[in-house]
Amino acid sequence: MDRLKTILTVMLIVGDLDALTVSLNGQWRGNILSSDTFFEASVPGGVFTDLEKAGLIGRNLEGFNDVRNRWVANESIAYITQVNVDENLLRAPHVVLTFHGLDTFAEIYVNGIGIAATSNMFLKYSFDVKNNLKPGKNELKVVFGSAVKAAEDLYNEHSKKYIVPPKCVPKEYNGECHVNFIRKMHASFGWDWGAAFPSMGIWRDVELQPAQIALVTEITTDIYERDNFWQVVVIVFFKTFGEQNTIIDKETNVECSLENLYTNKSALSKLIVSNNEANTSLVLNIPLNKVKRWWPNGYGEPQLYSLSVKVKTDSDVAEKELKIGFRTVKLVQERLEEGLSFYFTINGIPVFAKGSNWIPSSAVPENLSNEHTLRHLLKSSRDAHMNMMRVWGGGVYESDLFYSIADEYGIMVWQDFMFACNMYPTTRSFLANVKDEIVQNMRRLKHHPSIVLWAGNNENEAALYGNWYGTGSKEIYKRDYVKLYADVIKHEAEIMDGTRPFVVSSPSNGIYSEENNYTESNPYSNYYGDVHYYNYLRDPWDINQYPVTRFASEYGFQALPSIWTLMSAIEHPNDLQCESSFMEHRQHLPSGTNFMKLLISKNLDIPGSNNSLVRLMDYVYLSQVTQAVAVRIETELYRQMRSSFNTKNEGMTMGALYWQLNDVWQAPSWSSIDFDGRWKMLHYYAKDFFAPVIITPQLSAARELVVFGISDLPDALENLTAEILLYEWSTSKAVYTHNLTNLSISPRESKVLGRLWLDKFLEEAGCGSLAKAREHCLVEFRLKDASGRRIAPLNYVYPHALKEVALPRNDVKVKIEPRVLANASLSERDFEVEVMSNNLALFVWLELGNIPGQFSENGFHVLNHKKTIHFHSSQPVAAQEVTKNLVVTSLSRISDTNRRVSDVQVVLSELDKLKSIKCIHSRKIK
Repeated sequence: MDRLKTILTVMLIVGDLDALTVSLNGQWRGNILSSDTFFEASVPGGVFTDLEKAGLIGRNLEGFNDVRNRWVANESIAYITQVNVDENLLRAPHVVLTFHGLDTFAEIYVNGIGIAATSNMFLKYSFDVKNNLKPGKNELKVVFGSAVKAAEDLYNEHSKKYIVPPKCVPKEYNGECHVNFIRKMHASFGWDWGAAFPSMGIWRDVELQPAQIALVTEITTDIYERDNFWQVVVIVFFKTFGEQNTIIDKETNVECSLENLYTNKSALSKLIVSNNEANTSLVLNIPLNKVKRWWPNGYGEPQLYSLSVKVKTDSDVAEKELKIGFRTVKLVQERLEEGLSFYFTINGIPVFAKGSNWIPSSAVPENLSNEHTLRHLLKSSRDAHMNMMRVWGGGVYESDLFYSIADEYGIMVWQDFMFACNMYPTTRSFLANVKDEIVQNMRRLKHHPSIVLWAGNNENEAALYGNWYGTGSKEIYKRDYVKLYADVIKHEAEIMDGTRPFVVSSPSNGIYSEENNYTESNPYSNYYGDVHYYNYLRDPWDINQYPVTRFASEYGFQALPSIWTLMSAIEHPNDLQCESSFMEHRQHLPSGTNFMKLLISKNLDIPGSNNSLVRLMDYVYLSQVTQAVAVRIETELYRQMRSSFNTKNEGMTMGALYWQLNDVWQAPSWSSIDFDGRWKMLHYYAKDFFAPVIITPQLSAARELVVFGISDLPDALENLTAEILLYEWSTSKAVYTHNLTNLSISPRESKVLGRLWLDKFLEEAGCGSLAKAREHCLVEFRLKDASGRRIAPLNYVYPHALKEVALPRNDVKVKIEPRVLANASLSERDFEVEVMSNNLALFVWLELGNIPGQFSENGFHVLNHKKTIHFHSSQPVAAQEVTKNLVVTSLSRISDTNRRVSDVQVVLSELDKLKSIKCIHSRKIK
């Protein structure tokens, strides 16, 4: 009788099966078929990375190499390896070759015999290759065709019926066309924040596995809260071999153990096979009081438990360990006086979503599982009090590691499916491909407690409703939209997961969109769902221009990355100029440079230094100041409107996810963390505006100043004092203080603490005439508890555009000393930084070149002559090195023509180092 042997594809194999599963990761050979050029290749890997390492192309992220290296994307590339097959492996009735990720159009050969072809980067593929193998050496070859050419061919073929727009990306993207016809990371064809690298390669693991009748492909869970227990439904999925729609009559034992707290066993004698698949399930009932709940960051501990699952047949054992969390999630869309609410509850508690949007962490997919990068970005998010990250629909379904870290840090994930800013074909083959993609990826991911929402696409409902691509009112495009997102994606998602909500698009009107056939209502309505908002023409520091939405899931402004980050990408020192062709090439937003300068100029002067490097350093700094303040003001508006409505019945805002967290290369973008991992000023500000308790002003167009206190804490705050301090530019000390006393804020509330007319307040404070008061005063806000301790970050209002204010010159000096730790030793990682200024200094920005780490605050104001902060280095460093590499910028210093001679020398010194160590790769072919 045949034995049923089950082996997990991502598990720890135990017993004698260990030796039978063969990992095919490691060194392969690559071959550019048109020139028969061979190169060393890595699996997992990709062609752009491999060719750069081999010296066949220049550094991908340097200069203009994203375009110079584009010829690679039009080639056919073979990846070849020799596999030594043990005779014991061949004793199994089936030997399964599994690719966890192929990018994208691949033909697979074993010993010269064609096995299969693939067409979806997001799928795992498994093939029975038993009959193609022999004892000893076997050749495995994977031939990749050009995704660029495949997309073009599919577009041309479909266009005989009708056009599926857009025809191409804007020319500023320097990208490729028709990515909407293929299932591949859209951003690899170019975006307004990133370069086009239309990659190909084996980007995830590969292995050979023995199988008898069936192979375990995935184990996942669904967790439901019942009256007094948690119901954990464990599902085991099998890939089967042989005839379809048959019954495998063989006992299968499934054993589950939850950290020795609970064990359950089940024996199933029959597996029903359909479409080469079978599954079985086991239910665990866990008393509520036996486990702690998983909570988002800021709401409690993100408690995780290890769930061990064994699948056993006769003497064969397969094991997998999952980290699971016990929590409920609900998307509340209830009728309001006008429109519907839109907010998440976790474990029944309403949660204000604070966070950002996640784009792929690399331009090439093989680097997306880099633990150092993922941990740095997600830890930086946690440290900035974020509790949600939206995984954007133009990238990839992220690695298991990404979601595991999000689970660990309490970062909720809004998960888009991978459709963005395009219309799509709805051929039978395309929809079947999409169905497999949805099913596979949901099975892989749904046990993660961090995932709280599935969303069908990014901005495609908006594109259709707003006629972005000239689709007009043509019914074919509306039918295609419903067919893809409702009939296929929504249908499959709701079958696969009954524990999480689903929305068809972002932005959308949620269930109101569904009630209007998904295409008939304006997805930018402030009364429903979530909203994306961008405006590059109005004053970004004017709080009155921003929409009051139910949930803001995208908004933001561009800024340049650090000068050190730009430096890592240049080919020549002359590239470091505002008007260089390099800087123009890196700006992918159409008219983006003009928009950035316009937004800066609304509030700040852009000085015109004769030194081109200084001019660029000033531009970097001013763009980051503008971005940080703008996003702070917009985000604080959304937090202010948490508990109230405006006169238009807009409000009850319960989410603020700015665009975007991270970068894929060294370029201007909306990110708060640049490509080299450096925090922009925005990320330091996010740490403040997402703090659990904040004091925040709202200055109306009529100059009424409304002061809000906002708390995300579960307990009430009592006996508070809000201090409103007035500073004159000519002095560094407060000249007037107005106190609001005996205040309270209820749990998780946004509350108005006081109102006053700003101009009247300025005049009464003794600042002279109204015109003088506006031009000569700065307003600071502090929130203190009954003991006088400050419990919220400082906040500010600038009564007049700073470009029209005669700011005093300041002499900022910085003293850096190692910090004494609790054990009385001096730390080589932690430093006390004392910043002193003879006058008031605004937006003081400290940079340490290539010394990695974070300051406790940055982009701050120095008032009262002195401010003390801390710096934590990611690696041991001497205090003199920190001092030597320090560059200090402030708003007054950039207008001083004799300033920062030493600062510029720091940058020039780094340039000299780069010139001496940088390897210049030459292309050996083409």
